[in-house]
Order: sequence, then C-alpha cells, then structure tokens
Amino acid sequence: MYGTLVGFILSLNDIISYGLTKKYYLKEIGITYGLYLPMILYSFQIPLFYYGLQTTTMAILNITWNLFSNIFVTLVGVFYFKEKFNGLNVLAILMGISSIVLFTLDSVMNKN
Repeated sequence: MYGTLVGFILSLNDIISYGLTKKYYLKEIGITYGLYLPMILYSFQIPLFYYGLQTTTMAILNITWNLFSNIFVTLVGVFYFKEKFNGLNVLAILMGISSIVLFTLDSVMNKN
C-alpha cells in the first residue's frame, strides 16, 4: 500500500517537472522555472525512491510510479495543453488504472 503512495508522490513530481518544462518549451515561462526548478525537484526522486524501497520491491515501485506518471502526465497534456487524444489512448489509460488497482490489492493482501 505504501509503495503505491510513494509511486503516486514520485509521479506528482513528474507532473510538475514535465509540465513546467513543457511551458518553458512553449516559451510561456523562463528558464529558471521551466528548466532549473524541474531539475531541482527531480533531485528528490532518489530519496523518495529509496524510501519506497523500504515499503515494497523495486519492480512494483517502479511500475507503479511509471503507471501513475503516464496516466497523469497524459491527462495534463490532454486537458491543460490541449494535446490530441484518441480511443486507443483512453483504453491504455484505463488499463493503467486497472494495473495500479491490482498492484495495490496485491500489496494489501500480502502486506507488502
């Protein structure tokens, strides 16, 4: 269960960092907030990942982090940056969500 939470927190850092970098790419913000701040934020990933390893396996933590990140970054891209999305993308997001649910259930049932 805590591995899922750590994966979620890691993905939040991704969302903020990637979103700021995209805004810098679009020339909506300057280099300080668009490149330097995301680099500083991303430096917290390793300590967070280390903490997560105390609660679950590396494989489960990494896949959970990646799934959350993929889902949330995609949603930010679609709803905030107005990027194109299709039915197959929706199916992929739903499959990612179901994967997170299964990993969390497994963690709760096996007390990992």
